[in-house]
Amino acid sequence: MNPENNIKLMIVSNQILYIDALRSLLREEKQVEVVGQSLLNPNIIITIQKHLPQIILLDANGMDKSIWDFVKHISEKQPKVKIILLANVREQVYIEAANKSGAVGFVLKSSPKELLIAAIKIVADGGSFFDPGTNPFQNHAIYDELQNSYHLSIREIEIIKLIKDGLSTKEIATNLQISHFTVETHRKNIYQKLRLNKVADLIRFATEHIS
Repeated sequence: MNPENNIKLMIVSNQILYIDALRSLLREEKQVEVVGQSLLNPNIIITIQKHLPQIILLDANGMDKSIWDFVKHISEKQPKVKIILLANVREQVYIEAANKSGAVGFVLKSSPKELLIAAIKIVADGGSFFDPGTNPFQNHAIYDELQNSYHLSIREIEIIKLIKDGLSTKEIATNLQISHFTVETHRKNIYQKLRLNKVADLIRFATEHIS
């Protein structure tokens, strides 16, 4: 491929070693060119304007809430620059915030290189790509029914199933690799959406709706 037709990428992460590892990973891909890298800082907009990337690979881990302001700003002010989020876990909060802020891709760091390259090419062609690994109910009618009827997220459905299986909040946090506080927040949202007050009622609901 002519270098002028390469997909131009910029890597944004607060972890220098991860930037180096990602650059090394992408170096062998002939259709992709890493034109710049940056930490998430007040000068990043200037760096983006300097390198003019088509796609930003944004490492979500280790970032504070300013990451969403950044994504929203880029999607609104520089719509030609597309953002693919990279994260360690399939935390639904990340996925929903990414979508809402204007990111067009989400890839787990544990996914194979081939999947990341596919995401880059799809986004470069004007599409969007959300890692299949971020949706454990992707091929299951259960998720569609619960999402449409009760507006439950993927993570909330997972937590309901784990509660049904008898796991405590601490065990759920360990199982899903999220914090105790995050589990409690999801549980509160679940009770509100289902209009339930007791765990017994939640388990009854899970028994009826989730296999």
